Amino acid sequence: MGVPSTQASNAIIYLTYGAFLVTGCYIAWRLRHQSKTEWLSSNKTQKGIPLALNFIASGECVRAITLWA
Repeated sequence: MGVPSTQASNAIIYLTYGAFLVTGCYIAWRLRHQSKTEWLSSNKTQKGIPLALNFIASGECVRAITLWA
């Protein structure tokens, strides 16, 4: 498997950005009627240790991906 061309790489990157943009806009549109108190009450629903482990795991995933590239 070879290295993709610059045009193919850009297409993959911008299509991914576009997909995230569309997904984010859809989620925002679906939650547009949610009140501020409902949104704020959903914060702080995860305890500190699982949140810290999740943060570490996501950082390790990013590190592994950048090392492979």
